Amino acid sequence: MLRIAKLVSIVLLILAIPAASMAATKPKPAISGASYTGTLGDGSMWEIDLPSSWNHQLVIYAHGIVDPQAPLALPSTNDALLEAMLPVLLEEGFAVGYSSYASNGFAIQQGIYDTDQVRVAFDQIVGKPAYTYLVGLSLGSAIVTELAENNPKNYSGVLPMCGLLGGSGLEVNYIGNSRVLFDYYFPGVIPGTLLTTPLLPYDPTPGDPANIGQLVAYDLTVGATSTGTPTVELGTALQIEAASGTELVEGLIYALGFDVRYMNDLLSRTGGSSPYSNTTTHYVGTTNDKALNTGVERVKSTYAGLVYMGEYYQPSGNIQIPMVTLHTSRDPLVPFWHEGFYLSYAQGKRRNGNLVQQVVNRWGHCAFEPEEVFNAFSGLVGWVANGTKPSGGNVTYNPPVDRPAPASLKIF
Repeated sequence: MLRIAKLVSIVLLILAIPAASMAATKPKPAISGASYTGTLGDGSMWEIDLPSSWNHQLVIYAHGIVDPQAPLALPSTNDALLEAMLPVLLEEGFAVGYSSYASNGFAIQQGIYDTDQVRVAFDQIVGKPAYTYLVGLSLGSAIVTELAENNPKNYSGVLPMCGLLGGSGLEVNYIGNSRVLFDYYFPGVIPGTLLTTPLLPYDPTPGDPANIGQLVAYDLTVGATSTGTPTVELGTALQIEAASGTELVEGLIYALGFDVRYMNDLLSRTGGSSPYSNTTTHYVGTTNDKALNTGVERVKSTYAGLVYMGEYYQPSGNIQIPMVTLHTSRDPLVPFWHEGFYLSYAQGKRRNGNLVQQVVNRWGHCAFEPEEVFNAFSGLVGWVANGTKPSGGNVTYNPPVDRPAPASLKIF
């Protein structure tokens, strides 16, 4: 990670991120280079890190989803992107704040409140910055999008990465489809059904003890080439983006892991009400669509489940501050089509002028090179500070051949 941090330091110097030109509130007697921590009444932990020489700008980071069974912790201890970003941002004069949220799992509701409270704490400790930027990863993208859409006066710009910008409902339907389709093509492998899956260990890597993740990985691998190629049929019906058989298998393993590890957590938040429905879904593209649509499990949503998905969170597209999004083109967990939905929402609100969408031509969930992340961030900062709107479209960076390929965000 130190090697990556050094690398992105060079990137930032080249990009020459501007200092704030707007006057900030006179700083209170906070200590330069210090870190401040606290715990809210809901149990969430927060931390604010100050640079040795503050440029009067604040970055608030919202982390991605964390396994519900993991201990509650600040993202500085378990988030590779923040670990890489933090020393570079501090070196460039940015203050950085972040929260654990009050719970792990599908914690958008808690994350919205807890992330905004980081801003409140900063104002009390240091003073109001000239510019405040929201940066969110995966689930954190929904959190920062909600804050940007509904509290634009408190924030200057927002960078959601690999985010469920089409809305939680669309994302849950995608994950739900992966499970009911898997059960059709590979019946009995995962215990229970979509809404009744017991919470089980899920690790697809070989080793002891054996677990459901290994069984899923084995069956999908065999099914990619066996008679009838059920893995290919499943991927076709799900419309998962994959450029190879390996991407297809690994992508399906990833999506199904989310169902096994997180569906119980989500149902606990909806009061047991179903947030998923495929009663009117017609799956197409397989060698026998009729048999599939007749035999696949059909699940009904409930009003309470849909209300929860709408509140946490269905974006409106009413973005009144600069937004730069970053997404891989073949994301197996939060598909790239979320970006198209958000563009349509913003167009419907006549706010698409505040939106720049950048794409990385790569497989993986949040599988970004550090240069791609800092290019997006520096573009956002320049847009806010100088009015220079960055370019959208393909921003793929081709790294040195000896650098390991970026990995997907670890969620189980």
